[in-house]
Amino acid sequence: MRRMAGHPLGTGRAIGVAWLIALLAVALSSVSPAADDIDGVGLQEEAVFRAAAAAVAPAVVRVEVAGVSEVGLGGPAEASPASGPSSGLVVGAEGWVVATSFAVPKDATQAVVTLPGGVRHVARVTGRDLARGLVLLKIDLPAGTPPLPVMEAVPRAMLSVGQGTLVLGRAWSASEPSVGVGILSATNRAWGRAVQTDASVSPANYGGALVDLEGRVIGVLAPLPAETAGMMAGTELYDSGIGFAVPLEDILRVLPRLQAGETLSPGIIGIGYASRDPFTAPPVVATCRADSPAGRAGMRVGDTIVEAGGQAVTRVAELKHAIAPLYAGDTLDLVVERGEARKRVAVRVELVAMLPPWRRPVLGLVPRRVGPDAAGNPEPAKLPEGDGEKPGVTVAWTWPDGPAARAGIVSGDRIVSVRQQPGEGGAEPASLDVSSPAILGGFLSGLDAGTVVDVAFDRGGEAKSIPVALAAQPTAVPIGVPTTEVDPATTAVERLGAAEIVRPAWAVLPAATAQAPLGVLVYCGQPAGVAGIKPSRAAEIDEALKREAERWRGAATRYGVAVVLPQSSDPQRWGREDIATLARTLDGLRLRRAIDPSRIAFAGSGAGGAFAWLAAEALGPAVRGVALLDATLPRQATISPTEPGRSRSVLIGSLPGAAVNRIDDDRRRLEAAGYPVGLLPDLAGDGLPTETLCSWVESLGVL
Repeated sequence: MRRMAGHPLGTGRAIGVAWLIALLAVALSSVSPAADDIDGVGLQEEAVFRAAAAAVAPAVVRVEVAGVSEVGLGGPAEASPASGPSSGLVVGAEGWVVATSFAVPKDATQAVVTLPGGVRHVARVTGRDLARGLVLLKIDLPAGTPPLPVMEAVPRAMLSVGQGTLVLGRAWSASEPSVGVGILSATNRAWGRAVQTDASVSPANYGGALVDLEGRVIGVLAPLPAETAGMMAGTELYDSGIGFAVPLEDILRVLPRLQAGETLSPGIIGIGYASRDPFTAPPVVATCRADSPAGRAGMRVGDTIVEAGGQAVTRVAELKHAIAPLYAGDTLDLVVERGEARKRVAVRVELVAMLPPWRRPVLGLVPRRVGPDAAGNPEPAKLPEGDGEKPGVTVAWTWPDGPAARAGIVSGDRIVSVRQQPGEGGAEPASLDVSSPAILGGFLSGLDAGTVVDVAFDRGGEAKSIPVALAAQPTAVPIGVPTTEVDPATTAVERLGAAEIVRPAWAVLPAATAQAPLGVLVYCGQPAGVAGIKPSRAAEIDEALKREAERWRGAATRYGVAVVLPQSSDPQRWGREDIATLARTLDGLRLRRAIDPSRIAFAGSGAGGAFAWLAAEALGPAVRGVALLDATLPRQATISPTEPGRSRSVLIGSLPGAAVNRIDDDRRRLEAAGYPVGLLPDLAGDGLPTETLCSWVESLGVL
């Protein structure tokens, strides 16, 4: 079958069935009777399109978020739309309609559903599938109303790449659906939750039907995120030739639960992986919380998952395809290989919707800095000349009065292994040979504060072992963080320019080597963009930023921290466009200096503090800390519960006499979500706490 491109529905110029037929009729009138191909569409294909669209169109409806008013006392409800239209699909003759959360967001309890004949009904939200972004609506049909048409679902097993498809929506017209034509381009997308079509899919037909050429429904069009491409909203692919649909077979399987009023949440097992690359790396467990489904089932850091749901898995992506389609409450059988002997262990995990806030447990030791490997992960610790190839993590310093310090661990000790002491129940305790700070941190993240571990270490060639009770990550900046004796004159103060950066940041750059990489502090002050202002004023702003950079030189040198002072693109505000510029700036920094990925922090004052939080959220786990100086969290910030690999230290400070209600509210929200929150001393005048912030960056490496 030749492919006919679908029309972009989002432009407001939908292709109705009648319009498509009329177009073909005009084309037919201009050619000889012997022609069997009109503008790339054969006569037989045209008839197939017509029949398939006509078969499914009666079940495709229009959906709008409802504003509902009562007419008189006890009168009938009158529906009026409160937002733009989208589409839906009838899945039950008694008035059951599936739509998407794009059309019916989480705070909506009702919607207006317009049937193909133009009759409008108030529908109530009865259930939600959060994993797939679907909403089930129920129309209470008046007595005597004929049953609504329900379409046949195409079984997943009958789908094949390359088969013809139509997409149908009804956002623009209640009388005729809008139509797009394409092929089925993949049968297992969005980590197994969806199929993919190259027909034009837009917000107007989200909730509509993906149809095969026999007039059966393949699935419901939905804006699922393309996570591997960094597209998380699900709407970024509009009109791109990539559209997703949740198979109708999958929806019907859970329809009784949605009809019963359930909210179906994505299921999680509570592990993190040793590599950030899901496509080539094996599923080796790097973090495993004790209170997670995986931890309760007996999984451990270092396990390699080799089977999931009875299917062999060799890559993280294959494991994600096995987990993502499941819901909280479902069970999954796994097989792991453990230890050097690769012993196979079967475990059964029951997935949950959410884990309790995680509070990071630590030994209270700070390892020597290490640089990143080619994938951006911290490399195994580099040892001084004479130590050979011995593995381990060398202690740079211990946290004052922390667990390691109280147990007798000192600077220079080389941690070689850790072993959890046996607890109740006689289960075999977890143990780990330590090869890098990241591996040790992953092991500790699977334990709870208060857990006792035996720490084996080498001190001057003598092997020792000491029990240490883990503690929650400290919140305050420690006193007495070690400093270097490097001359500040060796530290450069220069621009971090690049061809694609219009407003380069000023940076304070101490000397660094691969064995002694730098920490990073990005400090965002008040907006100071130069776009659209006079050259003389732009020069003044630039000179002020340079002077501010000079104020950081001494502290940056003593603690080995690169300090970056970015500029905003707009003189009046920080914007989301500045986040992309900041990411490119950090890429440029990595080309100039070796960077320790475990010691990267953002800080800001006033509006710059709110921007620092948003930028840290956008750049993800790479940012290990955020400091807010006389600043509050942005209004749009969502504070998700912490978990291994998704937590960061937070420092909060305020000016003397400043209103602290909002700041206190932020602190309580963060602490309730599991974040370690420390308080800075009161900020006096315009003095920046350069010493405190640079020593804090060094302390972020605590394990």
